[in-house]
Amino acid sequence: MTDSRTTQMKELMVRTIYCEMLGYEATFSYIHAIKLAQQGNVLEKRVGYLAVSLFLNESHELLLLLVNTVLKDLQSTNLIEVCMALTVVSQMFPKDMIPAILPLVEEKLNHSKEIIRRKAVLALYKFYLIAPNQVQHIHNRFRKALCDKDPGVMSASLHIYLQLIQENPESYKDLTASFVTILKQVVAGKLPMDFNYHSVPAPWLQIQLLRILSLLGKSDQR
Repeated sequence: MTDSRTTQMKELMVRTIYCEMLGYEATFSYIHAIKLAQQGNVLEKRVGYLAVSLFLNESHELLLLLVNTVLKDLQSTNLIEVCMALTVVSQMFPKDMIPAILPLVEEKLNHSKEIIRRKAVLALYKFYLIAPNQVQHIHNRFRKALCDKDPGVMSASLHIYLQLIQENPESYKDLTASFVTILKQVVAGKLPMDFNYHSVPAPWLQIQLLRILSLLGKSDQR
């Protein structure tokens, strides 16, 4: 596919996304969305990935054609390509494809950029929801994410912990002090201003921490 054709395809893909948003079926364009994600430049790939995430679901047969592209982009040195791949992985990858993707996603927990670490945590959260047995071996990595210096990565890990603690609170009682410390820091306004909502420090984060603490403290007066 030439540069001019991929540029034209990008513009057409935006229109097919709009058509689907209006309720018109554009199934003929699904394969072209995958091709755009595979062969375009960074901007064109973004449109292709966006279209794929909107058009396809976990059980769609065309999703198989995207696996190799995602694997390649997860190993890219381009941060945008890695971000796009992690976003698609966290949105729509079925559990039978997790073994192929998991090592690369796990590796991204050590990435130097916080946005990559955050997206990797969210992808692992999705994996845990659909195939908990496949991520049992990396529970200790979740603890590292909870202590991440970036508040975005830390807050992303709370999704996983809320799920884990709902299922087995006793196994995570030792983290109570950590959750209390994080809550105190949030209430004291230690997080960046971006987390504030109408001058309230990270209200959704506070609620999530309180939910976690209520589960840990249920039937435990101490």
